[in-house]
Amino acid sequence: METSVRRDVWFESGGVRCAAWLYTPAAEGGPRPLVIMAHGLGAVREWRLDAFAQRFAAQGWVVLVFDYRYLGASEGSPRQLLDIGDQLDDWRAALAYGRSLPEVDPERIAVWGTSFGGGHVLRIASEDHELAAVVAQCPFTDGPASLLSRFRAGPVSVLGLVLAAVLDVAGSVFGAKPVLAPVVGVWWMPAFLVSPTAIAAASKLIPAGSRLSARTAGVLTRIPAVGKGLSATVETGGPPFRPGDTAVGRDTIWGVMAGPDGGGDSANAIAARLAVRLPLYRPGKDMRKIAAATLVCVCDDDRAAPARTTARLAAGYDHVQVNHYDGDHFDIYVGDLFERAVADQIRFLAARFTAAADR
Repeated sequence: METSVRRDVWFESGGVRCAAWLYTPAAEGGPRPLVIMAHGLGAVREWRLDAFAQRFAAQGWVVLVFDYRYLGASEGSPRQLLDIGDQLDDWRAALAYGRSLPEVDPERIAVWGTSFGGGHVLRIASEDHELAAVVAQCPFTDGPASLLSRFRAGPVSVLGLVLAAVLDVAGSVFGAKPVLAPVVGVWWMPAFLVSPTAIAAASKLIPAGSRLSARTAGVLTRIPAVGKGLSATVETGGPPFRPGDTAVGRDTIWGVMAGPDGGGDSANAIAARLAVRLPLYRPGKDMRKIAAATLVCVCDDDRAAPARTTARLAAGYDHVQVNHYDGDHFDIYVGDLFERAVADQIRFLAARFTAAADR
Protein backbone atom coordinates (compact mmCIF):
# COMPACT_ATOMS: atom_id res chain seq x y z
CA MET A 1 0.00 0.00 0.00
CA GLU A 2 1.29 3.44 -0.90
CA THR A 3 1.34 6.44 1.38
CA SER A 4 -0.32 9.64 0.24
CA VAL A 5 -0.42 13.33 1.04
CA ARG A 6 -3.71 15.21 1.40
CA ARG A 7 -3.94 18.93 0.76
CA ASP A 8 -6.75 21.45 0.47
CA VAL A 9 -7.46 22.74 -3.04
CA TRP A 10 -10.15 24.77 -4.77
CA PHE A 11 -11.70 24.81 -8.21
CA GLU A 12 -14.20 27.25 -9.66
CA SER A 13 -17.75 26.33 -10.61
CA GLY A 14 -20.42 28.80 -11.59
CA GLY A 15 -18.34 31.74 -10.43
CA VAL A 16 -17.75 30.40 -6.91
CA ARG A 17 -15.06 28.19 -5.42
CA CYS A 18 -15.70 24.58 -4.49
CA ALA A 19 -13.53 23.23 -1.68
CA ALA A 20 -11.81 19.88 -2.20
CA TRP A 21 -9.25 17.51 -0.77
CA LEU A 22 -6.61 16.26 -3.17
CA TYR A 23 -4.84 13.02 -2.22
CA THR A 24 -1.60 12.39 -4.14
CA PRO A 25 0.96 9.58 -3.71
CA ALA A 26 3.97 10.54 -1.63
CA ALA A 27 6.27 8.65 -4.01
CA GLU A 28 7.05 10.06 -7.42
CA GLY A 29 5.82 8.21 -10.47
CA GLY A 30 4.17 8.53 -13.82
CA PRO A 31 0.62 9.79 -14.37
CA ARG A 32 -1.80 8.07 -12.01
CA PRO A 33 -5.47 7.10 -12.11
CA LEU A 34 -7.86 9.62 -10.59
CA VAL A 35 -11.03 9.01 -8.57
CA ILE A 36 -13.34 12.02 -8.15
CA MET A 37 -15.79 11.79 -5.24
CA ALA A 38 -18.74 13.70 -3.79
CA HIS A 39 -21.49 13.04 -1.26
CA GLY A 40 -25.25 12.82 -1.18
CA LEU A 41 -28.21 14.91 -0.06
CA GLY A 42 -26.90 17.86 1.96
CA ALA A 43 -23.87 15.94 3.27
CA VAL A 44 -20.27 17.13 3.34
CA ARG A 45 -17.02 15.30 2.61
CA GLU A 46 -16.14 14.85 6.29
CA TRP A 47 -19.13 12.52 6.58
CA ARG A 48 -17.05 9.38 5.95
CA LEU A 49 -15.89 10.17 2.41
CA ASP A 50 -12.37 10.44 3.80
CA ALA A 51 -12.59 6.79 4.87
CA PHE A 52 -13.24 5.70 1.29
CA ALA A 53 -10.73 8.18 -0.15
CA GLN A 54 -7.93 6.92 2.09
CA ARG A 55 -8.47 3.37 0.85
CA PHE A 56 -8.38 4.51 -2.78
CA ALA A 57 -5.30 6.66 -2.20
CA ALA A 58 -3.52 3.67 -0.64
CA GLN A 59 -3.72 2.00 -4.06
CA GLY A 60 -1.51 4.73 -5.48
CA TRP A 61 -4.38 6.61 -7.08
CA VAL A 62 -4.95 10.35 -7.03
CA VAL A 63 -8.26 11.16 -5.28
CA LEU A 64 -10.27 14.39 -5.44
CA VAL A 65 -13.08 14.79 -2.87
CA PHE A 66 -15.19 17.94 -3.11
CA ASP A 67 -18.09 19.74 -1.45
CA TYR A 68 -20.85 21.11 -3.64
CA ARG A 69 -21.35 24.85 -3.74
CA TYR A 70 -23.50 26.24 -0.90
CA LEU A 71 -22.42 23.37 1.39
CA GLY A 72 -19.54 22.63 3.76
CA ALA A 73 -16.31 24.48 3.04
CA SER A 74 -17.38 25.51 -0.46
CA GLU A 75 -18.50 29.02 -1.23
CA GLY A 76 -21.88 30.17 -2.47
CA SER A 77 -24.96 31.81 -1.05
CA PRO A 78 -27.61 31.12 0.18
CA ARG A 79 -26.21 28.38 2.37
CA GLN A 80 -27.74 24.89 2.40
CA LEU A 81 -29.18 25.30 -1.09
CA LEU A 82 -29.24 22.15 -3.20
CA ASP A 83 -29.85 22.78 -6.88
CA ILE A 84 -29.60 19.73 -9.15
CA GLY A 85 -28.32 21.69 -12.15
CA ASP A 86 -25.70 23.48 -10.06
CA GLN A 87 -24.46 20.24 -8.54
CA LEU A 88 -24.11 18.64 -11.97
CA ASP A 89 -22.12 21.68 -13.05
CA ASP A 90 -19.91 21.20 -9.99
CA TRP A 91 -19.20 17.66 -11.19
CA ARG A 92 -18.27 18.96 -14.64
CA ALA A 93 -15.97 21.55 -13.08
CA ALA A 94 -14.35 18.90 -10.86
CA LEU A 95 -13.67 16.76 -13.93
CA ALA A 96 -12.14 19.70 -15.78
CA TYR A 97 -9.93 20.45 -12.78
CA GLY A 98 -8.90 16.81 -12.38
CA ARG A 99 -7.98 16.50 -16.04
CA SER A 100 -5.76 19.58 -15.71
CA LEU A 101 -3.56 18.00 -13.03
CA PRO A 102 -0.14 16.93 -14.37
CA GLU A 103 -0.04 13.87 -12.09
CA VAL A 104 -3.27 12.46 -13.55
CA ASP A 105 -3.61 10.05 -16.46
CA PRO A 106 -6.61 11.42 -18.39
CA GLU A 107 -7.36 7.93 -19.75
CA ARG A 108 -7.88 6.55 -16.24
CA ILE A 109 -10.44 8.74 -14.50
CA ALA A 110 -13.37 7.40 -12.48
CA VAL A 111 -16.29 9.17 -10.84
CA TRP A 112 -17.61 7.93 -7.48
CA GLY A 113 -20.86 9.20 -6.01
CA THR A 114 -23.02 8.10 -3.12
CA SER A 115 -26.73 8.57 -2.43
CA PHE A 116 -27.87 11.68 -4.34
CA GLY A 117 -24.31 11.97 -5.67
CA GLY A 118 -24.65 8.40 -6.91
CA GLY A 119 -27.44 9.57 -9.17
CA HIS A 120 -25.35 12.53 -10.30
CA VAL A 121 -22.45 10.34 -11.47
CA LEU A 122 -24.84 8.29 -13.60
CA ARG A 123 -26.07 11.46 -15.28
CA ILE A 124 -22.53 12.84 -15.71
CA ALA A 125 -21.16 9.56 -17.09
CA SER A 126 -23.98 9.39 -19.62
CA GLU A 127 -22.64 12.57 -21.24
CA ASP A 128 -18.90 12.12 -20.64
CA HIS A 129 -17.72 9.09 -22.60
CA GLU A 130 -14.03 9.57 -21.77
CA LEU A 131 -14.39 8.12 -18.27
CA ALA A 132 -12.77 4.80 -17.42
CA ALA A 133 -15.20 3.75 -14.67
CA VAL A 134 -18.20 4.76 -12.59
CA VAL A 135 -19.11 3.78 -9.02
CA ALA A 136 -22.61 4.66 -7.80
CA GLN A 137 -23.19 3.73 -4.14
CA CYS A 138 -26.80 3.51 -2.88
CA PRO A 139 -27.66 5.84 -5.76
CA PHE A 140 -30.78 7.97 -6.05
CA THR A 141 -32.00 6.69 -9.41
CA ASP A 142 -35.69 7.42 -9.72
CA GLY A 143 -37.67 10.33 -8.29
CA PRO A 144 -41.12 8.71 -8.44
CA ALA A 145 -39.88 5.55 -6.69
CA SER A 146 -38.23 7.56 -3.90
CA LEU A 147 -41.35 9.72 -3.55
CA LEU A 148 -43.54 6.63 -3.15
CA SER A 149 -41.14 5.19 -0.57
CA ARG A 150 -41.17 8.50 1.30
CA PHE A 151 -44.97 8.64 1.27
CA ARG A 152 -45.22 5.15 2.72
CA ALA A 153 -42.78 6.05 5.51
CA GLY A 154 -44.74 9.09 6.69
CA PRO A 155 -47.75 10.19 4.65
CA VAL A 156 -48.76 13.02 6.98
CA SER A 157 -45.33 14.64 7.12
CA VAL A 158 -45.09 14.60 3.30
CA LEU A 159 -47.70 17.34 3.30
CA GLY A 160 -45.48 19.42 5.59
CA LEU A 161 -42.52 18.94 3.26
CA VAL A 162 -44.58 19.95 0.22
CA LEU A 163 -45.90 23.03 2.02
CA ALA A 164 -42.36 24.02 3.04
CA ALA A 165 -41.22 23.55 -0.57
CA VAL A 166 -44.00 25.76 -1.93
CA LEU A 167 -43.22 28.48 0.61
CA ASP A 168 -39.52 28.22 -0.20
CA VAL A 169 -40.11 28.55 -3.94
CA ALA A 170 -42.39 31.53 -3.40
CA GLY A 171 -39.93 33.17 -1.03
CA SER A 172 -37.03 32.67 -3.46
CA VAL A 173 -38.83 34.89 -5.97
CA PHE A 174 -38.53 37.76 -3.50
CA GLY A 175 -35.01 36.95 -2.34
CA ALA A 176 -36.03 35.53 1.04
CA LYS A 177 -33.81 33.15 2.97
CA PRO A 178 -34.48 29.50 2.13
CA VAL A 179 -37.09 27.63 4.11
CA LEU A 180 -35.07 24.72 5.49
CA ALA A 181 -36.40 21.18 5.77
CA PRO A 182 -34.63 18.33 7.57
CA VAL A 183 -32.71 15.80 5.49
CA VAL A 184 -33.44 12.93 7.89
CA GLY A 185 -36.13 12.71 10.52
CA VAL A 186 -38.80 10.69 12.31
CA TRP A 187 -42.35 10.21 11.04
CA TRP A 188 -43.74 13.60 12.07
CA MET A 189 -40.91 15.70 10.60
CA PRO A 190 -41.18 17.28 7.12
CA ALA A 191 -37.94 15.50 6.18
CA PHE A 192 -36.70 14.19 2.86
CA LEU A 193 -35.89 10.81 4.42
CA VAL A 194 -38.02 9.42 7.24
CA SER A 195 -37.58 6.26 9.28
CA PRO A 196 -37.43 5.36 13.00
CA THR A 197 -33.64 4.93 12.76
CA ALA A 198 -32.68 7.53 10.12
CA ILE A 199 -31.28 10.13 12.53
CA ALA A 200 -29.32 7.59 14.55
CA ALA A 201 -27.95 5.87 11.44
CA ALA A 202 -26.93 9.13 9.77
CA SER A 203 -25.22 10.33 12.95
CA LYS A 204 -22.69 7.50 12.65
CA LEU A 205 -21.21 9.30 9.64
CA ILE A 206 -20.55 12.52 11.57
CA PRO A 207 -16.87 12.92 12.52
CA ALA A 208 -15.94 12.49 16.17
CA GLY A 209 -15.72 15.78 18.03
CA SER A 210 -18.58 17.46 16.15
CA ARG A 211 -20.72 19.64 18.44
CA LEU A 212 -24.41 20.33 18.25
CA SER A 213 -25.64 23.89 18.49
CA ALA A 214 -27.33 24.84 21.75
CA ARG A 215 -30.67 25.00 19.97
CA THR A 216 -30.25 21.52 18.50
CA ALA A 217 -29.13 20.09 21.84
CA GLY A 218 -32.18 21.70 23.44
CA VAL A 219 -34.50 19.90 21.04
CA LEU A 220 -32.92 16.56 21.97
CA THR A 221 -33.40 17.39 25.66
CA ARG A 222 -37.06 18.29 25.22
CA ILE A 223 -37.85 15.45 22.79
CA PRO A 224 -35.51 12.57 23.72
CA ALA A 225 -37.04 10.26 21.11
CA VAL A 226 -35.53 12.42 18.34
CA GLY A 227 -32.00 11.70 19.52
CA LYS A 228 -32.53 8.05 20.37
CA GLY A 229 -29.48 6.08 19.28
CA LEU A 230 -27.47 9.21 18.40
CA SER A 231 -23.81 8.36 17.87
CA ALA A 232 -21.67 8.83 20.98
CA THR A 233 -19.08 10.62 18.85
CA VAL A 234 -21.41 13.64 18.55
CA GLU A 235 -21.01 16.04 21.48
CA THR A 236 -24.31 17.39 22.79
CA GLY A 237 -22.60 19.60 25.38
CA GLY A 238 -19.42 21.60 25.45
CA PRO A 239 -18.83 25.30 24.83
CA PRO A 240 -21.62 26.98 22.85
CA PHE A 241 -21.03 28.36 19.38
CA ARG A 242 -22.95 30.80 17.25
CA PRO A 243 -24.30 29.17 14.08
CA GLY A 244 -23.29 32.32 12.20
CA ASP A 245 -19.71 31.33 12.95
CA THR A 246 -20.08 28.03 11.08
CA ALA A 247 -20.20 27.28 7.36
CA VAL A 248 -23.95 26.69 7.76
CA GLY A 249 -24.49 30.37 8.54
CA ARG A 250 -27.70 30.04 10.57
CA ASP A 251 -29.36 27.89 13.17
CA THR A 252 -32.25 25.50 12.68
CA ILE A 253 -34.16 23.21 15.00
CA TRP A 254 -33.42 20.34 12.62
CA GLY A 255 -29.75 20.19 13.59
CA VAL A 256 -26.59 22.29 13.17
CA MET A 257 -23.17 20.82 13.88
CA ALA A 258 -19.78 22.48 14.20
CA GLY A 259 -17.15 20.08 12.95
CA PRO A 260 -13.91 19.31 14.79
CA ASP A 261 -10.74 21.31 14.14
CA GLY A 262 -12.55 24.06 12.27
CA GLY A 263 -13.85 21.88 9.42
CA GLY A 264 -16.85 19.72 8.63
CA ASP A 265 -19.58 22.16 9.67
CA SER A 266 -22.92 20.79 8.53
CA ALA A 267 -26.65 20.78 9.10
CA ASN A 268 -29.45 18.29 8.96
CA ALA A 269 -31.29 20.71 6.70
CA ILE A 270 -31.44 21.88 3.09
CA ALA A 271 -33.65 24.30 1.18
CA ALA A 272 -37.09 22.72 0.93
CA ARG A 273 -37.57 23.79 -2.71
CA LEU A 274 -35.74 20.64 -3.82
CA ALA A 275 -38.88 18.65 -3.01
CA VAL A 276 -40.65 19.97 -6.10
CA ARG A 277 -37.76 18.88 -8.34
CA LEU A 278 -37.01 15.44 -6.93
CA PRO A 279 -39.94 13.60 -8.57
CA LEU A 280 -38.69 14.79 -11.98
CA TYR A 281 -35.09 13.62 -11.53
CA ARG A 282 -34.52 10.11 -12.91
CA PRO A 283 -30.78 9.60 -13.47
CA GLY A 284 -31.14 5.83 -13.38
CA LYS A 285 -32.58 5.98 -16.87
CA ASP A 286 -29.23 7.35 -18.06
CA MET A 287 -27.41 4.08 -17.38
CA ARG A 288 -28.14 2.91 -20.92
CA LYS A 289 -26.14 5.83 -22.31
CA ILE A 290 -23.02 5.27 -20.19
CA ALA A 291 -19.97 4.02 -22.11
CA ALA A 292 -17.77 3.24 -19.08
CA ALA A 293 -17.94 0.14 -16.91
CA THR A 294 -20.27 0.92 -14.03
CA LEU A 295 -20.52 -0.57 -10.54
CA VAL A 296 -23.77 0.02 -8.69
CA CYS A 297 -23.73 -0.85 -4.98
CA VAL A 298 -27.20 -1.18 -3.47
CA CYS A 299 -28.40 -1.88 0.06
CA ASP A 300 -31.41 -4.14 -0.17
CA ASP A 301 -33.28 -2.47 2.72
CA ASP A 302 -32.67 1.04 1.40
CA ARG A 303 -35.69 3.29 1.97
CA ALA A 304 -34.24 6.48 0.50
CA ALA A 305 -33.11 5.01 -2.82
CA PRO A 306 -35.21 1.86 -3.32
CA ALA A 307 -32.90 -0.99 -4.30
CA ARG A 308 -35.44 -2.87 -6.40
CA THR A 309 -35.96 0.10 -8.65
CA THR A 310 -32.23 0.65 -9.07
CA ALA A 311 -31.63 -3.03 -9.86
CA ARG A 312 -34.48 -3.01 -12.38
CA LEU A 313 -33.10 0.06 -14.14
CA ALA A 314 -29.63 -1.54 -14.31
CA ALA A 315 -30.85 -4.91 -15.58
CA GLY A 316 -29.86 -5.99 -19.08
CA TYR A 317 -26.82 -3.76 -19.52
CA ASP A 318 -23.53 -5.60 -19.95
CA HIS A 319 -21.51 -2.59 -18.80
CA VAL A 320 -23.37 -2.33 -15.47
CA GLN A 321 -22.52 -4.55 -12.49
CA VAL A 322 -24.86 -4.53 -9.49
CA ASN A 323 -23.59 -5.59 -6.05
CA HIS A 324 -26.13 -6.21 -3.30
CA TYR A 325 -25.53 -5.68 0.42
CA ASP A 326 -27.71 -6.35 3.45
CA GLY A 327 -28.62 -3.12 5.19
CA ASP A 328 -30.32 0.25 4.93
CA HIS A 329 -29.19 3.47 3.25
CA PHE A 330 -26.57 4.59 5.79
CA ASP A 331 -25.23 1.17 6.80
CA ILE A 332 -22.74 0.94 3.93
CA TYR A 333 -20.59 3.77 5.30
CA VAL A 334 -19.48 2.03 8.50
CA GLY A 335 -18.50 -1.30 10.00
CA ASP A 336 -18.35 -4.61 8.16
CA LEU A 337 -20.55 -3.39 5.32
CA PHE A 338 -18.12 -0.55 4.64
CA GLU A 339 -15.22 -3.01 4.56
CA ARG A 340 -17.01 -5.24 2.06
CA ALA A 341 -18.14 -2.40 -0.16
CA VAL A 342 -14.82 -0.55 -0.31
CA ALA A 343 -12.96 -3.79 -1.06
CA ASP A 344 -15.38 -4.53 -3.91
CA GLN A 345 -14.98 -1.01 -5.25
CA ILE A 346 -11.19 -1.21 -5.17
CA ARG A 347 -11.20 -4.49 -7.10
CA PHE A 348 -13.59 -3.05 -9.66
CA LEU A 349 -11.64 0.18 -10.15
CA ALA A 350 -8.25 -1.55 -10.25
CA ALA A 351 -9.43 -3.86 -13.05
CA ARG A 352 -10.81 -0.94 -15.09
CA PHE A 353 -7.70 1.20 -14.60
CA THR A 354 -5.53 -1.74 -15.68
CA ALA A 355 -7.66 -2.32 -18.76
CA ALA A 356 -7.48 1.38 -19.67
CA ALA A 357 -3.69 1.38 -19.30
CA ASP A 358 -3.39 -1.65 -21.61
CA ARG A 359 -5.37 -0.06 -24.41
